[in-house]
Amino acid sequence: MAAPRANLKTLAEHLGLSVTTVSRALKDGPEVRPETIAKVKAAAAEFGYVPNIGGVHLRTGRTMKICSILYAPEVGDYGDPAFLAQVESLSNGLEPAFYNLMVLAQTAGQAPLDPVRKVLDQRLADAVIFSRTQPQDARAAYCLERDFPFVSFGRTALPTPHAYIDHDDEGAVFDAVTALIRDGHRRIALLNPTGGLTYLGLREQGYRRAFEAAGLPVDPALLRLAPLSVRAHREAVMALLAEAPSVTAFVGANQMSVVGALEAIVETGRDTGRDGLRVVGFGGMPFRMLSDQKVVYYYQPQRRVGALLAEHCLALLNGADPAGLQTVLPYTRIEDLRRFRINEELGE
Repeated sequence: MAAPRANLKTLAEHLGLSVTTVSRALKDGPEVRPETIAKVKAAAAEFGYVPNIGGVHLRTGRTMKICSILYAPEVGDYGDPAFLAQVESLSNGLEPAFYNLMVLAQTAGQAPLDPVRKVLDQRLADAVIFSRTQPQDARAAYCLERDFPFVSFGRTALPTPHAYIDHDDEGAVFDAVTALIRDGHRRIALLNPTGGLTYLGLREQGYRRAFEAAGLPVDPALLRLAPLSVRAHREAVMALLAEAPSVTAFVGANQMSVVGALEAIVETGRDTGRDGLRVVGFGGMPFRMLSDQKVVYYYQPQRRVGALLAEHCLALLNGADPAGLQTVLPYTRIEDLRRFRINEELGE
């Protein structure tokens, strides 16, 4: 006959604590001492404690689920696989608090607000995570109006503080363009994705700030928009090379823009080494170049992003002030992807 399943009372009696203290410790409650939290979690692991989700729901109304909304077109044929690393670390970060991660897709035919409204209307989760934020993001405004916990992967310009994780795109583009100018480049193209996302404006601010700091004018013709796909960025760079052959550097957005730019350079008979061209990319997936073309890469591990999203979500659910859960992560500059070694340079 199987032993009865451990519950909060079992742990409380074993540790000589109250059931309330044990419950709060398992949720990393700020009112519980760290040493008590560690002791309770060790006992929970020893006894194989798993919360009765049905009972939790009846007592608190919580589903013990967090919903991360995936923008499906971005992980299609030309998609960015970095989300897989983010999802894994996000799920790992939620598990110690007995939360489960569910992923809901936003398809190409849906408005960004549709899946968020679905989560709230159907009570699918206790909090939601979404990306691709806009300055006046309808999803963030919707959650704020309803006091529903959320963490955005990206900032907004909404006046009410909310929790977010973001990359320092303005600082990274400023750094990239400043370095290019220092190396003698003057005709530098900035390739931004379409969609009116918040980080696009931040990237352009960094670009303009670098030119202003160097006392150089900005040529608006070198600011280009293209959908996030290899094909679209290849076409954008080929058009730039045809219209403005004096361009010597391309600052892209992610891995797809890097590959598209390199394809255009090679297809037009050019070479980054021989012709002094430079390509700069950004992304969350480390990879090594399989060609002789040089790429400067600004790297932000998506595992780090996922772990912080989990931390911020759990803190919100434990009553933390959203204004204190706003994190901007710096990129790591990789000088040349041809010689990039993950283990040696980043300790991963």
